[in-house]
Amino acid sequence: MPTDLRRLPDRLGVPRTDFALAAVLVLAGIVWAIASGGGGDAPAPVHLDFPDLGVRPTRPGIPDIPDLPSVVDVPGLGQVPVRPVDPRPPLDGGDEAGGMLAVNVIAGAAVAARRRWPLSAFAVAAGAVFLIQDGLLWPGFVAVLICAYSAVAYGRSVRVAGALLVVGAIIAASLFANSIPQIPGWLSPFAVLLPAGLFAAALRSARGRADAAARRAAALEQEQAASARAAIAEERARIARELHDVVSHHVSVMVVQAGAAGKVIEKRPDLAANALSAIEDSGRAAMAELRHLLGLLAPADDRLHPQPGLRELDTLVDAVRAAGQPVTLRRDGVDVPDGVDLTAYRVVQEGLTNALRHAPGAFTAVEIRHDGRDLLVEVSNEVPTGEPGGPGAGRGLLGLRERLKLHDGTLHAGAAPGGGFRLTARFPVAS
Repeated sequence: MPTDLRRLPDRLGVPRTDFALAAVLVLAGIVWAIASGGGGDAPAPVHLDFPDLGVRPTRPGIPDIPDLPSVVDVPGLGQVPVRPVDPRPPLDGGDEAGGMLAVNVIAGAAVAARRRWPLSAFAVAAGAVFLIQDGLLWPGFVAVLICAYSAVAYGRSVRVAGALLVVGAIIAASLFANSIPQIPGWLSPFAVLLPAGLFAAALRSARGRADAAARRAAALEQEQAASARAAIAEERARIARELHDVVSHHVSVMVVQAGAAGKVIEKRPDLAANALSAIEDSGRAAMAELRHLLGLLAPADDRLHPQPGLRELDTLVDAVRAAGQPVTLRRDGVDVPDGVDLTAYRVVQEGLTNALRHAPGAFTAVEIRHDGRDLLVEVSNEVPTGEPGGPGAGRGLLGLRERLKLHDGTLHAGAAPGGGFRLTARFPVAS
C-alpha cells in the first residue's frame, strides 16, 4: 500500500480498521454490482414493438405485453382515447449497473466514518438507498447494518440515534415492499434465530455489568464505612488527649492553689485571696480551652479562637508560678508549623503539670531551642517525678507520644543525668 494511502485514515481522522472495512465493502459492492448489472456474459436484451409505446427493451423470459385498446367507453363521456403505459421500468443494463454501483459504494464508504460521525454515517448510507432505490446488494446491506449499529453504539444521544433508526425503518417499509436484498429461503432461520441470540447475549452482558457494578458499590460502601469508623475512633482519641491536657493541667493548678489557700487562710488572708484568684484564673482558662475544643465539633461558630501555641507560654508559666512552682523559661524565636506549635505547647503543659503534681515547689526549667536540624522542647526539675506507675507510663505521656508521631517526632521521659526528672521532645523542623 502506498505511503500516502496509509496516511489517509489519519488525515481524515478515522480509525484505520474502519477505513479498511469500508474499503472492503466498497470493493465488494463494485464487484457485485458489475456482476449483477447485465455486464460480462449477461444475455443481450430483446426489443419489442408495442402500439403507441415505441420500442421497449426487455429480457428473455419476460412475457410479452398484450395489445391494449386505444379508446375506452366512459359513461357520460363517450369514447375517450387512452395512451397505454408500460408497467415495467426500463431495464437498460448500463443504468441498472450504475444504480447498484452508486448505492453500494456510498453505503460502504460511509462505514469509514461510523465512529467519528456515527449519525451522519447512517444518514448517508440510508439516504443513498432511499434516494437511488435501485440495486442494494449484500455489501451495501451489511454497510447499512454496521452504520445503524454504530449510530446507537457511538452516538452522543441514544434517543436521537434510536429515533433516526425508527424513521429510517418507516421510510424503508414505505418504499420497499420486499426485503432488500432478497433473503434466500435457507437463510430465514438464521435471520430469525441469530438476532434473538444476539439480543439475549446483550441482555446477559448488561445484567452481568449491572451485578458487577452493584458488587463494587457494596464493597466501596463497606470500605467507606470502615474508613468512617477509623476516623471516628481517631477523632475520639484526639479529643480525649485534648481533654486530658486541658483538664489535668488546670485542675492540678487549682488543687494546689486550693490546698495552699486552706493552709494560710487564717494566718495570711492576703495569700489565701491570691490563691483563690489564681484558682479563678485557672478555671477561666480551662473553660476557655474546653469551649474552644468543643467548638471544633461545631465549626459554624464564628467566635472560635486559635489553638494555643508557644506564643502562650508566658501565660502558662505565669499560672504555674502563681501556684507556687518556681519556673524559668528560655526559648529561641523559631517559626514552626501550626501542628508542631500546638504539640510543643502541650509538651510544656504536660511537663509543668507533672512537676506541679509530683514535685511541688521544686525548681523547674523550660527550654525551647533549635539545634540546626531539630526543634527541642525540654522540661526538667530537680526532684525525680513521673506519671503514676513510673516515668512515661501515664495517659498524658502516651498521648504526647501519639501526637509527636504525627510530626515524625520523638519523646523521652525519665531521670536526668544530674538527678531529677526530664521530659524532652524532638521535632524534625528545618531551620
